[in-house]
Amino acid sequence: MPPGDLVLFKNIGLTDADTGGHTATIGEPTVANNGREILYTGNWYATRSLDDGASWDFLSPFNYLPPASGGFCCDQVALYDHSRDLTFWLLQYIVDGNTNTLRLAVKRGATLGNNSWYWWDLRPADVDGTWTDVWFDYPDLALSNDYLYLTANVFTSPQEVWERSVVFKFPLDDLASATQMTYRVWNTTAFGNLRCVQGARDTMYFAAHTGLDQIRVWTWGEESNQLAISDVDVTAWTEGTYTAAGPDGNNWLGRADGRITGAWAGGGVLGFMWTANASGSRAVPHVRVVRINEETKALIDEPDIWSSSTAYAYPAACPNDLGHVGITMFRSDAGAVHPSHVVGILDDYSPSWSLLATRDGTHGPADGKWGDYLACRRHSPDGLTWMATGFTLRGGSNRINIEPRLVHFGRRRYTRAVARWQGL
Repeated sequence: MPPGDLVLFKNIGLTDADTGGHTATIGEPTVANNGREILYTGNWYATRSLDDGASWDFLSPFNYLPPASGGFCCDQVALYDHSRDLTFWLLQYIVDGNTNTLRLAVKRGATLGNNSWYWWDLRPADVDGTWTDVWFDYPDLALSNDYLYLTANVFTSPQEVWERSVVFKFPLDDLASATQMTYRVWNTTAFGNLRCVQGARDTMYFAAHTGLDQIRVWTWGEESNQLAISDVDVTAWTEGTYTAAGPDGNNWLGRADGRITGAWAGGGVLGFMWTANASGSRAVPHVRVVRINEETKALIDEPDIWSSSTAYAYPAACPNDLGHVGITMFRSDAGAVHPSHVVGILDDYSPSWSLLATRDGTHGPADGKWGDYLACRRHSPDGLTWMATGFTLRGGSNRINIEPRLVHFGRRRYTRAVARWQGL
């Protein structure tokens, strides 16, 4: 077979036993892998595999770790740092007393099989004494060479009105030492839903929309206290009320919006992706993509993912060690395809996105809810392929019919690299 073929090395559907049956159509699955050890999280479950996905052990985020605030809520993020051999597990807890907790749990080494984690809890008032009656939501994690970055929105309580967005910057050496948590924090009351790039090295970049024809990119050097700002003009797009359906007519984009959900840095390029609504000749929602020169911040191109009949949404992206980009997202086609999962690559083999479906759904969601995010990760240890999350509805249109999916994918030319570590 040609070495440029897009290959699914693993394509695993998780069962109710793997997830405790705690699935949701707002699935939000993420993953961290350290060789054959995998931590997979979603709403409202966590599960681990010690044998590269052959078997799974359900972990309840409600009681696996001691409770905080009003108990476990919802959002989780899993991420692995190969530079320090650390697995991160971020959990969001329920609002209690008009505030809540984000817990950053850490595990060192290939020790996922034991229950020994250490963690730190973040509460808004502990970060800034003036942040009272507010709570954290929509957290995410990203890495640079020497730091872990945590982004979150901050809402007022009980009004649930967005107030600000924050970016935390944690030294990885401190997190590895298990003795202290130190951090720098930056916040804005002008921009929400900040998204950090995956694949950063000595500089972190994050972005948000300034409008429908421009994005703002912040540049934060690893050892700097100052941030630089670049506003990049892009082709205008449309937001509004999103609608897309499969053959059963169920709209799965009732919750969708235009926040940036995919971001990467690699090969001298910064990339940002989001779900855009139908407009003009693009009759269904689609994925907007902008690529920016990392040094000059000039727009390179806009290799959008769109079709006249197939809707695409909720993209996530990550570069491999060569700067090639892997993506994960959803699609549907009213005439043929229920909400389904897709992975893809943009690299030296193709001037446009190579896409491959991993699993077609059999239904759309009865309540119109889907999302809110997926995860695409650099596979460890090979550094050339990707791990991605997804989900579909199988056999029904309710949350109990959700089948989470774990996909290990890449080009066929990397088969030997995958086989080397699998044989260890």
